[in-house]
Amino acid sequence: MKRISATIVIGCLVLSLNLSTATAAVKPGTACKKLGQVSTSAGIKYTCIKSGKKFVWSKGVKVAAKSNPTLSPTAQASSSPSTVASPVSTCPTPLLQTPVDLSKVTSILYPGQERGGNYKAHGGFGFDNATDNLVTVKIPLNGKISRVVRYREMGEIQYLFEFDGNCGVSFRFDHLRKLSPKFEAVVNAFPIKEDTRTDPVNPPVAVTVGEVIATEVGFLNNVSVDFGVYDMRQKNEASKDPVWASAHSQYPADSYGICWLNSLPQADSLAVKLLPSRDGKNGKTSDYCK
Repeated sequence: MKRISATIVIGCLVLSLNLSTATAAVKPGTACKKLGQVSTSAGIKYTCIKSGKKFVWSKGVKVAAKSNPTLSPTAQASSSPSTVASPVSTCPTPLLQTPVDLSKVTSILYPGQERGGNYKAHGGFGFDNATDNLVTVKIPLNGKISRVVRYREMGEIQYLFEFDGNCGVSFRFDHLRKLSPKFEAVVNAFPIKEDTRTDPVNPPVAVTVGEVIATEVGFLNNVSVDFGVYDMRQKNEASKDPVWASAHSQYPADSYGICWLNSLPQADSLAVKLLPSRDGKNGKTSDYCK
């Protein structure tokens, strides 16, 4: 499992989802700390990638100057949320429709936890009793596809999608295995990568609640799907703690992650909270879910 941040462009600064931008110079091939971390120096952007069992800086690519960036709740934030453009619609109640069949879910990954050596603002659904990967995933909120990547992990192709919701709430899915035709056509326009750096979808593609995005998830013998939700209209409660905010300053997305278990239809919200945690170390302990 990997750390993937998801946030919003605020004002005129746009940073990618899997970044923490640094100003210190780096050297290709030297060690870095977190997969997906980005450092820009002298007009060259370096990304922390996995090489064997180590995290190292990539060779780097030239960074083109950007102008007039568009609102993208799945890019990194760096300023006050008061500068965010007003949402174009009111969020529904409940905020989300449940994206998977809960009768098949056996465990929950809680958002707002340290897992696998990295902080995870997203959570997920586990299907530990599954004999195959056949899990249908549906869109939980009206919006548009903003960023995607198809990548290779453990010899298998996985898909990650990020969405800007129409009401100022963004969401993402990772470890999708087999996509429905509409979503497959979108992501197939991009090359297969060896890491999870996402590419922007331009123009964004509209999606509606209930659309099927995937019919299979996870890896062979490890069936699960990551799900993260970020309320870009305001920072979360965890971020109000100065110590916490300082520790997460390189990943502004952490300050917008929410406990999406509370945002499902009432009966489903109660049901997921009764399920065991998929993470054996942290259990149900969460910075977002209190």
